[in-house]
Amino acid sequence: MNRILLVIIIFIAASCTTTKQSRITGYPGFDQALADSMFAYALDHEAIYTLLDTLKPISSVKFLRYRVAADSATAAGAEKIVRHDSLLHPIAAYQKICHAFSRGDWQFVLNPFARTDDGYRNIEIYVVRRSRFRQLLEQKSHFFGQWGFTPDADPATVLPVIEYEKKYDRYRAYGYLFGYPDYAVDFFVDAAVQSDRDTSIGLVPRDFFAIPVWERPTGHFTYAMPKGHQPDETDSILYRKAVITLEQYKKERGRYINEQGGFNATALWLQWNDITLNEKRRRKIK
Repeated sequence: MNRILLVIIIFIAASCTTTKQSRITGYPGFDQALADSMFAYALDHEAIYTLLDTLKPISSVKFLRYRVAADSATAAGAEKIVRHDSLLHPIAAYQKICHAFSRGDWQFVLNPFARTDDGYRNIEIYVVRRSRFRQLLEQKSHFFGQWGFTPDADPATVLPVIEYEKKYDRYRAYGYLFGYPDYAVDFFVDAAVQSDRDTSIGLVPRDFFAIPVWERPTGHFTYAMPKGHQPDETDSILYRKAVITLEQYKKERGRYINEQGGFNATALWLQWNDITLNEKRRRKIK
């Protein structure tokens, strides 16, 4: 009897130590090391407030730049723009990660920029907190409704449209989507209009309000405000909520550093949000 009890205890202990691994098995097809690298950067920067919190409806996760666009030597209307399929392989690797981790309240969208640079295309991977995204489109229906977007609009449709829109609408849309306060969005758009109307002004004077992230306290989740503006309760509430999440993250992060010094960032995100990538359980929760 004692021997059977000992076996059961050992089995339970082994199960507990492999929990983090079981959440990321059974879903082949993506590069785990690349996924950890992508999530590590995202969590250490402003995407923490979309991945681990609801403060930002969307956040930038990864910036990519590849030579896949037409350049100055490309004939107008040319059919073959991408000269070698191998140029698409790294993009495909990131697309697989986006597909694998888009579940529950999160969606990862790989979005190409409208502008190109002599053959280079910039691409941004965004993470969307679906519930906050839906709430924002409902709250700002008078703005997002101009494209026919409703709260149930697919982020993978909304983001490319916004990226290719006129400048001022793009500024306002991204300001809302990135979670900046309304007054800060209004100021940024109005300042851009003012500078364009009178080029002698240059950059309209401004101050900045910074929300800290793990990487550093300023320069990431940061927005502009009118020069001399004193932060109010809107800013303070956002700051306090962010700091609570950041402090919790700091405590947890060390537990996911492996023996080689690498950061098992995907495991932290999955555990934090109680998400599994296990294929069998995935079928049940879909």
